[in-house]
Amino acid sequence: MTHRTTRTHRPYGLTFRSGLSGAALLAGTLAATTPSAHAQVEDRAAARTTLTFTVADCEGCEVQLVNARSTLDADVVHVWESRTREVRDGRVSFRIPTRRTWGMSATVRAPWEGHTGYVTTVAWRYNGEGVGDPVTLEEAVTKKKASACWEGVRSRAVTVPLVVEKVRVDGVRREVDGSIAFVPTTQSWLAPMRPAPGGVLGSQDVDICR
Repeated sequence: MTHRTTRTHRPYGLTFRSGLSGAALLAGTLAATTPSAHAQVEDRAAARTTLTFTVADCEGCEVQLVNARSTLDADVVHVWESRTREVRDGRVSFRIPTRRTWGMSATVRAPWEGHTGYVTTVAWRYNGEGVGDPVTLEEAVTKKKASACWEGVRSRAVTVPLVVEKVRVDGVRREVDGSIAFVPTTQSWLAPMRPAPGGVLGSQDVDICR
């Protein structure tokens, strides 16, 4: 089905015992606690998640994950990108650092797309929808705002259904085939909500999540 739409363009309290210096006691305390603390940090940093999108009728579509988060200094943004992977047999999987799922966005390039001037971006949540709410294609094309930012997960594996459909959009020079991409079950999301006329969320730069 092809829908018609238009586009606009985050003290140690030490009790000293007789005969044992404070320095020695502190050293013993650090020796006992530091390895465990380091191990916990390393475990969190090393944790990885297998994220699988199931996508019907989008063989050959290219999907890429992006994580861009602002720091306290608004001029500094840390950007991480996955490799681009193609949908095969109705699914595409990524094995990524779990911490990267927080504030993650996903882009889709479909084989049918014309010169749109932007990259189609997955809408994790549309305006008026709450976490867990279902979204149909007929509803999605009526939406005006969406979030490109996923709140993420802590699990080691997660499967997310994804809807990608052909729609008509205003391209760079004329009306062309474009795409609408969204999750059919509203996910936990992060700000900001951006304009998404006709439910189409497009990006000309990375989406900075907060």
